Amino acid sequence: MSIFLLAQTTGPATSSSLELDWPYTFAEWIPVILLLMALATTVWFTWRDTSRLGRGWSVFLSLLRIAFLIVGLIIALNPHIRTQTDAYRASRVIVLVDTSTSMQQPESDPRESSGTSPVTRSEAVRKLLADSKLLTELQGEHTVDVYTFNSDLSELHLRLPSLFKPKELSSANENSTEPLAVEATNWEELLASSGHTTRLGDSLDTLLVEAKSPTLAGVVIITDGASNAGRDVISARQRAVEDGVRLVAVGVGSTDPPVNLELTRIIAPTDVQKGDAFELSAIIGGQGIDGQDVRVDLLQQGPNDAEAIVVNSENRSLPENGLLEVVFDLKPGEAGEYEYTVRAAMLNGSETRSDDNQDSRKVNIFDRPLKVLIVAGGPMRDYRFARTTLYRHPSIEIDVWLQSGDVGISQEADNLLLSFPATKEKLYEYDALLAFDPDWSALSTEQVQLLTDWISNEGGGMLAVAGDVFTPELAARTELDAVRRLYPVQLEEVSLSLGAREKAETAYRVGLTQEGEVAEFLKLAESGEASAWEEFSGVYRCYPTRSPKAGTTIYAEFTDPLSRGPAGQPILIAGQRYGQGQVLYLGSPEMWRLREIDEAYFERFWIKSVRKAAEGRSKRGLQRSLFITEGREFELGNTIPLRLRALNPQFEPLTANEIQLEAYGPDGKAMIPGPELIRDRVRLAEYVGDFRPSVPGRYRLEYVVPESTENLKLELDVKLPRQEAASLIQEVPVLKRLVDGTGGEYVSLSEAAEKVPAFLPHQGESIVIDQQIKELWDRKWLMFMLAGLLSIEWLTRKLLKLA
Repeated sequence: MSIFLLAQTTGPATSSSLELDWPYTFAEWIPVILLLMALATTVWFTWRDTSRLGRGWSVFLSLLRIAFLIVGLIIALNPHIRTQTDAYRASRVIVLVDTSTSMQQPESDPRESSGTSPVTRSEAVRKLLADSKLLTELQGEHTVDVYTFNSDLSELHLRLPSLFKPKELSSANENSTEPLAVEATNWEELLASSGHTTRLGDSLDTLLVEAKSPTLAGVVIITDGASNAGRDVISARQRAVEDGVRLVAVGVGSTDPPVNLELTRIIAPTDVQKGDAFELSAIIGGQGIDGQDVRVDLLQQGPNDAEAIVVNSENRSLPENGLLEVVFDLKPGEAGEYEYTVRAAMLNGSETRSDDNQDSRKVNIFDRPLKVLIVAGGPMRDYRFARTTLYRHPSIEIDVWLQSGDVGISQEADNLLLSFPATKEKLYEYDALLAFDPDWSALSTEQVQLLTDWISNEGGGMLAVAGDVFTPELAARTELDAVRRLYPVQLEEVSLSLGAREKAETAYRVGLTQEGEVAEFLKLAESGEASAWEEFSGVYRCYPTRSPKAGTTIYAEFTDPLSRGPAGQPILIAGQRYGQGQVLYLGSPEMWRLREIDEAYFERFWIKSVRKAAEGRSKRGLQRSLFITEGREFELGNTIPLRLRALNPQFEPLTANEIQLEAYGPDGKAMIPGPELIRDRVRLAEYVGDFRPSVPGRYRLEYVVPESTENLKLELDVKLPRQEAASLIQEVPVLKRLVDGTGGEYVSLSEAAEKVPAFLPHQGESIVIDQQIKELWDRKWLMFMLAGLLSIEWLTRKLLKLA
């Protein structure tokens, strides 16, 4: 409670007052009542004790005791001087600007510009803030804070102080941080587009929580509305309604439907054996271009080419509401690294953007022959024809172990073996194992373990063909469990006679699954020809299977309806990744029947299937080192996990616990330091780490193989996230939904400078700031006075011989 005004400071808004802490509740009055009762009792006892003395002594002693109690009462009321300053808290407006990469898109439809480069959305926002009167108008009533957002909310970038000064507080201080320097503001740097996703709802909600204040007049959101991550804007709108904050949305970007041709994807192998043909597919789509004609060019730049040249062109019409796939058949003549570039263009008319019409891929044409080990339990027809086909292929070397053969037999092969390889050095020379119904019991436990390690750890591939002699034995014998684990299917334990006439009188077509329809290694016909599988009458026999294993891809089923089991039709062709390698399964030894249609179909089937099985070996080139990644394309902003398998010449783990890679950016310059990989505690031959690119482009990682002159290389394509290019128009419905019910409005960018200030009412307020409280009773002389009063009373009573 203020008792009276003592003084004012020189500033007209500063004042001082004396205050006492008066009791308000009954409990707080009890000590005061007791003190007053003590005062009355003291007077009564003093007058009684001094009744035989003169009146003067009675008055003197009573005054001493009363003075002591009065001083105690004053101390209990805590007298203090409060110095206060009347201040003014300015009204505040926050400008929140979108800086995601979608703001690099044109602000208006480029088709409307006559030959000039279109203005980007970021540039249009810069002109609004730097060149228009918007910020000046807002400063006339409010303090203006500038924030940005993309995948997250930024810190405060800029504070423009309010120019409004209330008349009664002309010299009041603003209760805020010192304003940042605003002269010569680098708007281009402040508004630079860098975010790869747009979290409009999350960023605005965070801002409203952090900036909550009674003086917050509103938030001006300048964006194209392309919110593609995080929560919906409805949560932020609800918080603004609850807090009474007006939201004003300034829409940026064209509202006209876009016309855009886009090269969505390129599908191409990373490594191809010299002499083999391969396909490169370009997937083309877009918006507003259905049914229009486009031209697709394929450019090739080989290892000896100074520049890329056009090697193929096609004019195609885009299908209605769909994607167009253009397939190019390629067969380079020389080994080396080839870069293929696909570019697409509309034949008529213009489009909204053209920076997504071209992309490139690199393909390594290697000249290292594929080395295949063929193991056969007996000379079945598929074995004889496939062996001859592979032996005559110029890029394949084969060694053969015919288990039923004797010493001195002759087979078309580079080397004839009499047993399965017994050492790592021997087995690890091969890229693929082609097993025609082999007698697996002929392998020792150590050899089976060696085979498992070769597939799992070294990327070896196996193609196992079921037969009528040893496959039933494999399915039934428990001592062959380790071999069965390699197969991608669960084999049925039956006593089978595949050659029985009553079970093999009808051929049944190969039932390709959806995965089999698109599998490259099962495409046997030349481009433009009918599918070989449609011409093929089928096979008579297929080994029965219980089910596929987890992770197995089923490519084809045996279509005899009477052979259907509890898990479906018997599996004819299947495959699965096993560690770093791959195992393919063929349930019938009758692929030789493809020769009845076209011998080329049979040859392509076995060559492509063997190459498919050997992918884990052929793609890495070097046998002792291998980069293991989830792919070659990554989005900017993501951390790329790296894994490298590295062995010494004896195929044992290295002694080093860390490996340093060399990294080169899109500009070809070395990145220092390069990524460091740490040994995996579980897989001692593998090293793990990560890599985070800072700009889009193509990166190259290199590893020098120890005790070798070879360099292992890995190229990574880092792209801008596709979310930011998913919508090329301003999302007006999103922005209108954001401001609905908040008291604000949606306005276009051209209207912002004129209309926005009118939506933001002045929210400034006068406040009182306590600057200092000075306690008056806490003084040494007051303590001495209390002690003196008691001492004088005691001494007087002694001299007067009172009790």
